[in-house]
Amino acid sequence: MATPFSSPKMRRRPLATGLAALLLAIGFGGAVQAYPDAKVDAQIRPNFGGLITPPLRSNYRPDHWRKPDHKPKKPYPRPGWPTYPYPPQGGFLDSVVVDCADPALGPYPISDALWALRDGGVLFLRARGGVCRETLYIDRPVTLIGEGTPTFAPGPNPSPARIAPPAGAPCIRIAPGTRGVEIRDLIIEADQAGRSACIEAVDAELALVNSYVRYSGEAAAVFVSGGRLVGRQSTIEARTNDAAVLVDTATVDFRQVRIAADVRGLDITPAAGESHLTQVGVVAEGGTLPGSTGVTVRGLRSGGGKLVVKNSYVGGWITGLYVDRGAKLDLIRSRVHARRGVISDWGEVVVRESAVWGDEYGAYFAGGSPVIEHNRFGGPRGGLLLDRQVQAQVQPNYLYAQEGCSTWSFGQGLYCQPMSAAPPRLFDGGADPYGYSAYGGQGGYGWSYDGYERGYQLHGAPQPLAPPQPTRRGLFSR
Repeated sequence: MATPFSSPKMRRRPLATGLAALLLAIGFGGAVQAYPDAKVDAQIRPNFGGLITPPLRSNYRPDHWRKPDHKPKKPYPRPGWPTYPYPPQGGFLDSVVVDCADPALGPYPISDALWALRDGGVLFLRARGGVCRETLYIDRPVTLIGEGTPTFAPGPNPSPARIAPPAGAPCIRIAPGTRGVEIRDLIIEADQAGRSACIEAVDAELALVNSYVRYSGEAAAVFVSGGRLVGRQSTIEARTNDAAVLVDTATVDFRQVRIAADVRGLDITPAAGESHLTQVGVVAEGGTLPGSTGVTVRGLRSGGGKLVVKNSYVGGWITGLYVDRGAKLDLIRSRVHARRGVISDWGEVVVRESAVWGDEYGAYFAGGSPVIEHNRFGGPRGGLLLDRQVQAQVQPNYLYAQEGCSTWSFGQGLYCQPMSAAPPRLFDGGADPYGYSAYGGQGGYGWSYDGYERGYQLHGAPQPLAPPQPTRRGLFSR
């Protein structure tokens, strides 16, 4: 007797079902295998667009602010501290002294002390050979003061107070909205920072006074977005492909500050108002390769500010100062020595009473209405290039031509002279060409050399020159 499952038609159904399942599994397996292959291909494929037109502005931005996971223990056992109950949010001491060489203070001595300080408190950091290896997270106005090199300290090489974070971590992070953070007499080092900046501040007020920042990594040594950055007699050295100091829509006030980098010095987008560089040295220390750009000034579509550079020196770069479209720059009584001194891409530029040297050209203006008054430019053929659409406001300027003058004047207010007529060491900088300094020589941190303030007082203002008189020859002279 035949059953329903014994018929030939029913016996063929399991075979067809198994074959369909096998084909379906092979199809899904190919899709699963193809997905990681496409993902890997997208990861390793070179970005030819980025190679042809590389980004001109750093894409570095710090992560969102977050407080450290470490929280101080309570009650707070510290020698010499009060024994009354401590508030859970901290902030009960006016001043704290921290010695990072003391193992009894634990792994986070400065963070613990910052938790205990009230707003406006002072933290004193002792210098006994111990390096504080932690990242500081600051969320209140405080003053950090480091002890200098002890005169009677034991040991062959005593050193001042130092802060050095772990590898790949920032040195100091300041919370948004924090006002009045001041760092004095400290050495801040980040030798293996990776993609982290050494000092990060967002919408905060930060002051570096008589401090030294040494950085080696892939980001900026000092990154400030919004707020205000103040520098006094400090040094910032950076080994990075980014700018040593990156300022995004903030106000800067530097005096006697030295910025040394191997690729880019200062990249600034000034906030509304004026930012100042007064007696500042921006020098390239790239070894065998020259630095790219000393000072880059960027503009905003609306509400942008102006950068005023006075009595400063910019030297050793391929481009000394680059002024982006819409940016504003005043260069006053300063000295520039670069392959291309000043480049303006339709910026609002004032160059007044300065000495600018360029191995190719001293200054180039692509457009706009620059103000060029009482300067001394130097280069192979005089050092100043103006496009046809430039409407410059010119007062007498001297153009010192290394290859000689083809004519005595290049237009109203531009007078050519041979290099032999230039004052001695006119375009030199960084070694105090006049043998003196307003601050008694290069001592400590910062930049104490004269930019061109005293040099201009010695050389005086360029004056209009009369055309040379043709030489007369006698009737019988050869």
